[in-house]
Amino acid sequence: MKIRGWLALSALTITIMLAGCSRADPSMIADSTGAGSDTPAGAGPATVEIAADASGQLKFADETLSGPADQPITVSFSNPAAVPHNWVLVEPGQEQAVATAAQAANGNPAGIEGVIAGGAPITSATEPIQVPPTPAGEYPYLCTVPGHYQAGMAGTMTLGAAAATGEPTDADVQGAASAAASSAAQGAAGSAVAGGNADGITVAADPSGQLKFQQTTLQAKSGTDFTVNFSNPAPVPHNWVLVQPGQENAVATAAAAKGGDPSGIEGVIVGGQPIANSSETVTVPAQSPGTYPYICTVPGHYQAGMKGELAVTP
Repeated sequence: MKIRGWLALSALTITIMLAGCSRADPSMIADSTGAGSDTPAGAGPATVEIAADASGQLKFADETLSGPADQPITVSFSNPAAVPHNWVLVEPGQEQAVATAAQAANGNPAGIEGVIAGGAPITSATEPIQVPPTPAGEYPYLCTVPGHYQAGMAGTMTLGAAAATGEPTDADVQGAASAAASSAAQGAAGSAVAGGNADGITVAADPSGQLKFQQTTLQAKSGTDFTVNFSNPAPVPHNWVLVQPGQENAVATAAAAKGGDPSGIEGVIVGGQPIANSSETVTVPAQSPGTYPYICTVPGHYQAGMKGELAVTP
């Protein structure tokens, strides 16, 4: 009798406990799957990647980008080249104004009206740029290093489901101008060797803004002074600097700390200041027979391959 009474009491206790569990607050019961959570797994800002041209040409690897509207976006911008570049997103129609204003800050877009987001110029590096939530639409992006936007370094980022209008954007116009200038440069390159002391030697920078001279070999006679007529038809600043053999890298490094100014630098024979959309004449003192390198000392330009050789013959 005692055993049956104990079993009956236990059964009653279990029944009461189960009834209590059936009325328990559902929030007390853990969900191991995470279902029902307000935050989706893996949620966070969208990430977009873009790079500058690896060869040092003044263009982005991609001229069109897309992303979500009204959401934060992380743009991972990489510049594998030795020429400084940056990525700056701006309000539509503000490209030229932003590029002009950034020139006074050596390309830094911080605090400039019309800039949505952007980073300072970098070389051989990668930086993340945080784009705040922005309404749907098409937004231009550009490099604000002086002269780079003018040479065609621009693109368009579409946010959300913005419909294309079919009208050319400012970036399209700049890109077309760059392509036309590049084509003209190839047609006008002519002979790779320029010479003759009577009227001076002529050498020019690539008109499209690419980091190269149109003439990479020049000739002159020894024993007499001569002039070099250097022209730069591009908006990207360049100069022409003749240096002692083997001193190219040392001169370029020293000039980088002076914004490209070659004056007073050991190893420099003669050279001009960086110019854009202009020309200048440099007088070279008489040199002994030999081969002398010439370079552009604007920061990063020599490292990107803007150089040539002057052969001085008896």
